[in-house]
Amino acid sequence: MKTFLLVPGTLAGLLSASALFAQSPGEAYQSSAYRPGATYYAEPSAPAKLWSQPTANVSYKPEASLEPIQGDKAYMDALEGKPEDLGPPTMPGMEQSLLSSGNCDSGNCYGGDVYSDCCMPCNRWFAYGGALIMNRDLEKEVWLSYDDADYGRQVMGTHDAGMDWAGGYEVRLGKYTGCGTWAWEGVFWAIRDTTEFQVNNTQVTGNLNTVLEDAFQGLSYDSGGGLANIEDYYNNALNHRLRRTSDFYNIELNLFQDPTMYSCNSGCNSFSVGVLGGVRYFRFSESLSYSADTVDYSYTGQVDEVNYDIDVSNNLIGPQIGFIGNLTHGCWNVHLGTKLGIYGNIVTQDSELYGSNGYAVVDNALSPNNGQEFNLSSSRGRVTFLGELDLGVDYKVFNCLTFTGGYRALAVSGVGLAADQIPQNFEDFAVINNVQASSDVILHGAYFGGQFVW
Repeated sequence: MKTFLLVPGTLAGLLSASALFAQSPGEAYQSSAYRPGATYYAEPSAPAKLWSQPTANVSYKPEASLEPIQGDKAYMDALEGKPEDLGPPTMPGMEQSLLSSGNCDSGNCYGGDVYSDCCMPCNRWFAYGGALIMNRDLEKEVWLSYDDADYGRQVMGTHDAGMDWAGGYEVRLGKYTGCGTWAWEGVFWAIRDTTEFQVNNTQVTGNLNTVLEDAFQGLSYDSGGGLANIEDYYNNALNHRLRRTSDFYNIELNLFQDPTMYSCNSGCNSFSVGVLGGVRYFRFSESLSYSADTVDYSYTGQVDEVNYDIDVSNNLIGPQIGFIGNLTHGCWNVHLGTKLGIYGNIVTQDSELYGSNGYAVVDNALSPNNGQEFNLSSSRGRVTFLGELDLGVDYKVFNCLTFTGGYRALAVSGVGLAADQIPQNFEDFAVINNVQASSDVILHGAYFGGQFVW
């Protein structure tokens, strides 16, 4: 009898335990809706989440466009073996310090990511050497000689010995600094030209005379036989000679933001603009010599030869600013540079009329300068403007060697020229000593050379 009573109890206990384990964890505490005797089943567990779901609202409309995720595109490009699409290197701004530090070769520079193959290495020296071929515009022509059988025929003027295309040279030396952001450089270039023109009496119908015959009145020269008016040496001469020289010297010290450091060797393109500031010394000197010989056709320093010489020099010094623009594609680069400055200009002039036997003198008792030699010097100061335009093409042969060539033009206002100093009255020393300095000069031409970096 006890056995029959134990069996039902044991079965009841087992059933209770089975019901307990069949409940879900959320059913440990039953709600008020629990009804005794009802059958309950545990809810199936949700599968593990393998990815996170977006928290933003998602549109399920058919017309809604799906924007590709940038990470997905980069992942797919990597699977297809495409190179990563890198933007251009970070361009340093004006706030970058000249003394900033960093490693440009590794890209840790300019306060951002800069690719080492697209920048100029830090703190390197550079040197440039090249040739120039340039010409200048001519002033308003002053006629000097004529044929007295044909007064309308001017046989020689100042343009006949004007500057022709002349060669020169240019050198630069500088160093990159500020993690390659800036560079300083010293610049020197020079051009010199001498041109000569002669006319003989055999080339005219009548006599070879000078247009300055009236202006020469009052000046005399003694070639050994006593004083004779200068007009007598220039009129009815066998030969007139005109010789002119033009010399240009330029020295600069500049600090500039070098945009060429963004040029790449990997075929990428870039365009950048940098600024420049510095000081310049520019010297332009010109001489004019008008000579006559009444004895023969050669100038050997004989007493019968007379010369009228004018030497003028312009010495400009002052600050300048400018811009440098570069458009780079692979090893090729097109650059455009401008400079503009305001300068103080000291203009000097020397005028003399002489022969191997001495200077000509004022031979007029009514002149306050009677008896004085025609050997005058004077100077004046004035403000002058100078602008420069430079357009060229560069080709980088190696990282350390670049060849360049292009066109350069300089315009200078407020300068003195030799032809401007010819007076209408050679006795008036006050007028001659008042230096004329209101002309303009344009110098332009080509340049080519190479730059080495180390």
